[in-house]
Amino acid sequence: MRKPPATHAKTLRGFSIFQETVVYHESDLERRVSMVIQLRKDVKAIYSQFPVLLYRDAEGEWREHICDFCVVFDDGEVVAVAVKHARKSDVMSDLLKRIEAEGFLRKNQNGSMTPGAVHSIRLMTEREATYGAYENAERILRARRMRIDAEYDRAFEAVQKFQGPFRFGELLRGCENRGARRTALLLLIDECVLVPETPGRIDDLTMLMVRR
Repeated sequence: MRKPPATHAKTLRGFSIFQETVVYHESDLERRVSMVIQLRKDVKAIYSQFPVLLYRDAEGEWREHICDFCVVFDDGEVVAVAVKHARKSDVMSDLLKRIEAEGFLRKNQNGSMTPGAVHSIRLMTEREATYGAYENAERILRARRMRIDAEYDRAFEAVQKFQGPFRFGELLRGCENRGARRTALLLLIDECVLVPETPGRIDDLTMLMVRR
């Protein structure tokens, strides 16, 4: 793996921690994609700037592509992720097809090659990693760490009284600790007990429904 270059005008270098592994990002879009991936409950591990996959260009010359992320799922599936803006989708689609055509051939640090290094490769853009999706993922991941079972149970009981759509903020009225209640409500959304009616950033005006 390589570390991204130091921050400058065209990069946003940073990192997060997932399952005790440092996950680097070097752009705002990579940061958003990383957080959206981390929100999934079936992800076992995430590695950044890995693997290096080989492909042949239009002239038949061998080239290298360093994947932005490598995701290992609980069922053993390994997926390489390339992160680019949607405007580059056509170019990236051709590149990913060339990588697949070579059987996901990985170049190792010692110069050796490993065929079938991943099961598949996919492109993620700002369409999947919107700012709303990023903010929601960041807040829900924090809520998982701050979970209070007693407050979760109180919030679960409170939402059962609602019929039809209602606003997130209605569940904050009259509670002693709004921060703890907000955390519990995000966990209820995380577990699909509460379902937002529309995509986007979750706030006090977000319309919710109870899934029964």
